[in-house]
Amino acid sequence: MAHLFSLAMLGITVTAFLFLFRSLKTQQRLALLKNDFISNMTHELKTPIATVGVAIEALKSFHALNDPKRTQEYLDISAGELQRLNLLVDKVLRVSMFEQDKMELQQTVTDLTALAQQVVSSMRLQLEKAHAHCELHAAPAVMVKADALHLQSVLYNLLDNALKYSGDHPSIDIHIKQTDGRVQLRVSDKGEGIPAEYSDKVFDKFFRVPHGDTHNIKGYGLGLSYVAEVIKKHGGSIRVEPVQPHGACFVIELQSA
Repeated sequence: MAHLFSLAMLGITVTAFLFLFRSLKTQQRLALLKNDFISNMTHELKTPIATVGVAIEALKSFHALNDPKRTQEYLDISAGELQRLNLLVDKVLRVSMFEQDKMELQQTVTDLTALAQQVVSSMRLQLEKAHAHCELHAAPAVMVKADALHLQSVLYNLLDNALKYSGDHPSIDIHIKQTDGRVQLRVSDKGEGIPAEYSDKVFDKFFRVPHGDTHNIKGYGLGLSYVAEVIKKHGGSIRVEPVQPHGACFVIELQSA
């Protein structure tokens, strides 16, 4: 009888220990996710703030009143980045609403080429600061039925990722083409690239590509998860392909308008 009691107590102790161990592991994982979230959002929020700061410094460095065209250009960039900042602030809410299927897209016939040109123009100061070469290869007026603001944010995210992970003197290419009722958007860089085993996971919320026993500090956070959700809501597809000899290419396919 005493032996059975001892076995029962041992079983209860082991069960309690396993439960406690799992609870601690869960708390640790949640803490890591929280830290990743803070790190990623901080980095993403800093990008438009830094761009507006660069634009303001540029305005200070020359006599703005004597060059109204250049002044207007910097003001337009700042306005675009402030709009982007507003989009970033509510990104978490958007992703949550996407997952709960509460977000309704405001789809209109949108010129994807013009939208890409606008994004590249808005990011001109960032590209110049990084000594980056960004080239857009697209036919004029490639039309898609889409939510222009969300699609604009998708382009911002992909270009920002390409800048972050391309090292010195980034080289970025944007290709837009239309075939058989479909529109394909490709954003490629010659940076670090993404190992094949992580090509699907990069679109998971909070996922960061591991590097040895540590993670790259910059990481992949909400950005690509948000991009994937937007494209999914548009009835499109997104994938990442390797670029030889190194780099990554994000390929989006949408229905043409």
